[in-house]
Amino acid sequence: MSDVFANEPMLEMYIVEMNQMINRLEQLVMNSENENTLDEDIDEIFRHMHTIKGNSMMMMFEAISNLAHAVEDLYDYLRKEKPKEVNYSKVTDLVLEAIDFFKAEVESIESGDGSNGDSDELKKEIRDYLESIKFMNDGGAVAPQNSKEEASKASTENQKYYIAPQKEANSSNKPKTTDDHHYYHIKILFEEDCQMESVRAFSVVHKLKDVCDDIFHFPKNIVEENHDEEIRNEGFQAYLCSEYAMDSMNQFFESVSSMRSVDIEEIEMSVFYEYKDLFDGVIKEVSLPEPEEKKEVSGETVSDDGKKSKEKSKKTSNEKYINVGISRIDQLLDLVGELVVSESMVTRNTDLQGLKLESFEKSVRQHRFIINELQDVVMSIRMVPLSLTFQKMNRIVRDMKKKIGKNVELTIIGEHTEVDKNVIEHIGDPLMHIIRNSIDHGIESPAERIDSGKPEKGTVTLEAKHAGGDVWIIVKDDGKGLNRERILEKALSRDLLRKEPHEYTDQEVYGMIFKPGFSTKEQVTEFSGRGVGLDVVQKNIQKLGGNVVVNSTEGIGTEFAIRIPLTLAIIDGMLLRVGHSSFTVPIISIKESFKAEKNNIVTDPDGHMMVMVRGQCYPIIKLYDRYNIASKYQSVNDGIIIMLESDGKEFCIFADEIIGEQQVVVKSLSKFLTKVNGISGCTLLGDGRISLILDPSEMIHEI
Repeated sequence: MSDVFANEPMLEMYIVEMNQMINRLEQLVMNSENENTLDEDIDEIFRHMHTIKGNSMMMMFEAISNLAHAVEDLYDYLRKEKPKEVNYSKVTDLVLEAIDFFKAEVESIESGDGSNGDSDELKKEIRDYLESIKFMNDGGAVAPQNSKEEASKASTENQKYYIAPQKEANSSNKPKTTDDHHYYHIKILFEEDCQMESVRAFSVVHKLKDVCDDIFHFPKNIVEENHDEEIRNEGFQAYLCSEYAMDSMNQFFESVSSMRSVDIEEIEMSVFYEYKDLFDGVIKEVSLPEPEEKKEVSGETVSDDGKKSKEKSKKTSNEKYINVGISRIDQLLDLVGELVVSESMVTRNTDLQGLKLESFEKSVRQHRFIINELQDVVMSIRMVPLSLTFQKMNRIVRDMKKKIGKNVELTIIGEHTEVDKNVIEHIGDPLMHIIRNSIDHGIESPAERIDSGKPEKGTVTLEAKHAGGDVWIIVKDDGKGLNRERILEKALSRDLLRKEPHEYTDQEVYGMIFKPGFSTKEQVTEFSGRGVGLDVVQKNIQKLGGNVVVNSTEGIGTEFAIRIPLTLAIIDGMLLRVGHSSFTVPIISIKESFKAEKNNIVTDPDGHMMVMVRGQCYPIIKLYDRYNIASKYQSVNDGIIIMLESDGKEFCIFADEIIGEQQVVVKSLSKFLTKVNGISGCTLLGDGRISLILDPSEMIHEI
């Protein structure tokens, strides 16, 4: 990357906006292929490509800009000429290749390696395809351009966006000048939604230096600071001292891209230097002049020099936005967590036990209310919808359909369900592996589906929904389902069975597909057969504190249900005491608590203790026995029983007593500690002690 643009804020803006546009482009292109038409999305696709071209050229990433220019030309022809003979699948293939190139280049730029890819071959393929479309639809009237002429045309257009590294001297393209100096006040309004206004303003200033003897501008620090919103709302103002007359200045600004309007006012030399003193900080305050009011003519803006510029009629939202680094939000969340802990330290201080302090209690309630509100606001900032992650799966399905020859449709439900940003970052890979597994293993070929009486097109459904304090993400297909016997045969060959095959439940058998290296596919393909995909799924889901459950009916289909916590930071918990240890149970999992009567305690044939509640038997897990804790309450009649519900199943745990409800900050256990089943993390209590957080979903699978 050029030293001229080694400025981090500008580069960061470019990367963020490129990622946003690339993701949106992928969705639009996929949608146009599915609809087999470009009518609805072509303008937005063209606008994004135009922006990518301009932004990349300003940042001197020519490989990206030139490729975007080729795609822009393709869509420009499609939207203007509306040709009848168009292979939408071919257009999508080419544009997705371009998008993949953009992604790779942006990743390279972000890692500090710069833009070093070669897009010439793909650019040529796109331009050749454009010429073939013209030939087919115009009856051969349009001949391919001479490569030199094409290069010259591209260079001329790109020059509008290119920022020269050095001032050009003695340029033959300069307009004619007069002998005297002129002083101007310029106000520029850029097009709505053009983005990167600070960078565009810098580009204008850089070009103006070629035609001006002196120039200064407001906002002042457009390189060091981000003034996008200020320029967007109030415009960009500059003061010039130049030999150019008014008509020459008008001619100069005709070459500026993405400009909605420009007002050029010739001013006195004294006025110029008065504002120059303001710019240099010699004087404190001067009111900047406003250009004369512009006249509205049929939806267009007319400036003083008689030039028209289109004014969009779209209303802009009054809501303001700013970009904040995720690290700052994480830091804010950590501070809220510490605030929760400190509140507990104050309210549960041992020095206050037994004291009746009504005023103190009132203040505590108000303090806790404010903390809860603050926590809700911080958590809402971190919550993002699953829509972008879900939409990316369309690309996975499309690529697999083309490569393995299956007819599959992806149905998305609940894509606007919101989860913590940390969850978003870790859920993409598991979903990709599960969907690939569903298409490659589950969905049959079109011939097999017809023979079995199914529709030729298979369906994979991706669904998200809230359930209490958790989010469920379900991937379901209508394929051939899992073969229990085949899974058991593979497990037996790998010495994974620890009891007789008939003793395993369906859930236990289906859970074996998550074992490392486990695969029932005989041939290794690009997408499966190595036994690593679903192993990755389970590991990533467990890192999030969740779990995945598989249900399948042979001949009907398979369902992967992923349960993940809504947030990974702060939960409402119930504190339990067992001996000298304390445990925290998420309140969302608690159904009820009670003292057990002797006549309601029963033992099943395997020796497991159960409790009868309203005619239904529930297994009991004794925490002191499970975690080898010394406790004086050995009988379930002495302590307290808490009924929990998880994954649609209910069971009971036995503890000495319930301490009370408390908000707790979830801390992950150190990687140096051995993983203990049924424990998802820990929290720090107000008195400095550690409380282990129980994971009901893990505990129930071991009953």
